[in-house]
Amino acid sequence: MNPVNNNDSLKDGVIEIKHLKAGYRFSLDVFDQNNNLILEAHTPLSEGVLNHLKSSGVDRLYFDPTKIKNNESGPIQKAILSDELKDETYNHTKDILDEMRETFTRSPGEGISRGAIDKSRTLVDKIISDTEKNNDGVFDVVTKLKDMDDYYYQHSMNVAIIASILGSRLDFKPELKSAMGVGGLLHDIGFSSVSKDILHKAQLNDSEFDIIKSHTHVGYKCVEKNPRLHDIEKRILLLHHERADGEGYPYGFDMDHYQNTIPREVRLLGLIDTFIILTMPKPEEPGMTPKEAMRFMINMIYASYKTSYAFLPADVRDFIRALGFIVNKGELFMTAGDLVRINTGEIGIVEEMNRLYPLNPRVRIIKSNKMETLKRPIVIDLIKSYKDYVSNIYDRNSSGKFSVNKQNSISRT
Repeated sequence: MNPVNNNDSLKDGVIEIKHLKAGYRFSLDVFDQNNNLILEAHTPLSEGVLNHLKSSGVDRLYFDPTKIKNNESGPIQKAILSDELKDETYNHTKDILDEMRETFTRSPGEGISRGAIDKSRTLVDKIISDTEKNNDGVFDVVTKLKDMDDYYYQHSMNVAIIASILGSRLDFKPELKSAMGVGGLLHDIGFSSVSKDILHKAQLNDSEFDIIKSHTHVGYKCVEKNPRLHDIEKRILLLHHERADGEGYPYGFDMDHYQNTIPREVRLLGLIDTFIILTMPKPEEPGMTPKEAMRFMINMIYASYKTSYAFLPADVRDFIRALGFIVNKGELFMTAGDLVRINTGEIGIVEEMNRLYPLNPRVRIIKSNKMETLKRPIVIDLIKSYKDYVSNIYDRNSSGKFSVNKQNSISRT
């Protein structure tokens, strides 16, 4: 295990703090003597973290030298979908959106063609079939875009593929698996009615954002009476931007309406849409990594400073359980040493992750729900009490302290 700058202090899994400088990177995660994660692999050591360690009296960090050989080239993961099928999905998505823009320009009021629907369903069936044969595959969200037109093509493609995988991983009935994928392909066809001058703007005023928001109704009107589309597919087009906190659109449903009116499949599609928005970069806005996006979404949804949350906790758990390992390139988004808050209010340190139920790790509780430090930490396994789960994940900031990102807006799209 070598930092970017060679360092003779690395011996037998021990790193002497006195020899470190800001900017060092390590090829493995490093921990303190209590097994708290201090720095993730390949993350540069900041001046703030280094000063915090020194002021806290930490003089050594530790790593597992047995992992060096196996980790040098990184984990080898097989893609869950072939490049050929991804290209086919991209080209089909582009054809649909271009066809709809042509329709809005020349024949307003016409709906999506029968051929486009039938081809969409055939393509989604191929995606589901391929991904079900590859249980350990991973999926890379596209991060290189040609232009803003390409952004919308790639966005719908990514949503469709991930929605298809989610439906399969959660064992939906066949018609609902198909509906998730087809709904993902079509969910933003209403954008084809919006001028590219508005679609391509980095900052929107209120009236322009109102036009953007109209895409849900416009898309729904294109398919409302089409007998070849499933009711879930139609409702995906109309309701994928609704949120449990009343801040969604087009109707701004409150919690009761969101929970009781919007089908689970549509709510999950909304989560997928949010995840893709967070991870796909725009020309002037870099995207998050999948790990950052999942941690952000959990904190945005559950954060203790909020009186309401954007999505239902059970839906988030389903999303993470079905997709977390797949979209994070075969890695878990939390690791041993992470500081977390349990939904019941206690603060603890993750000791061991559960791959099948990522929000239910084994945790060493160090503070009560009244924020009182426990004299003797208590270790609990959240999988044994499934109703309890991790509701916040704390990240180290530049000063080395833990905090929850309090940003509560995603994007005006």
